[in-house]
Amino acid sequence: PQVSQGSGTRRRRIATWCGTALAAVGVLAGVVTSSALAGATSHSGSTSVSQELAQARRALLVLSDMPSGWQRAKAPSNPNTTVGDSQLAHCIGVAVSLITENPPSVNSPQFQNKSGSLTVNDNVTVFRSAKNALAELGTTRNKKTPGCMTTLAQGPLKDQLFGKPPKGVTYGTPLVSPTDPAAFPFTAGYSMSVPAVSNGQTVNITVTQLFAVKGRLGQQIVFTSIGPPFPIGTEQRIATAAVQRL
Repeated sequence: PQVSQGSGTRRRRIATWCGTALAAVGVLAGVVTSSALAGATSHSGSTSVSQELAQARRALLVLSDMPSGWQRAKAPSNPNTTVGDSQLAHCIGVAVSLITENPPSVNSPQFQNKSGSLTVNDNVTVFRSAKNALAELGTTRNKKTPGCMTTLAQGPLKDQLFGKPPKGVTYGTPLVSPTDPAAFPFTAGYSMSVPAVSNGQTVNITVTQLFAVKGRLGQQIVFTSIGPPFPIGTEQRIATAAVQRL
């Protein structure tokens, strides 16, 4: 399909995303975690929205898009909080509504390797218009966004954004950086990297979000790695499959 270069879905709320990054260290403590909400969310029960959500569901990634030997897992829900949204909007220089907007969307199961050290989640959003989707894209492509997110994640709101760590785990300094559009054509996105220390060992947690839109539909793919980074080739293949579904 033809997809706008560098396009993206709505940005997941920063508090939820930070929680995703640090919830991943729960694996170190034997806790099953996830970076996506389970099921579908909708602000309307109308037939048209139901039909659009059905179309969005068909665009979700499936297990056959994953590497051989991967499996599906139930995705626990993350809190839908707006902590940090107004600060992020002010830092980027956009309306708060673009950060807090929560259009109807559907979510995939969590896909993961055998050990759970690599996970993929997918969300497809139905925006109210193609113009709205492009406006949301602007918050993702904005060059200020990674730096603003880093500032928030390292600042006074850090404890609220990340939540209480699992017992025996401490968090290091998070860093957010943009993804390379040359490596991931037709997407925009960013990665958060943060060290987690458990039993004297430091393990790096990386959460990468890639975004793509076509018309009113938007893809949001979340890659999470605990320890060794996600193989770039695997990320590229999965991202390409997601973009082609739109």
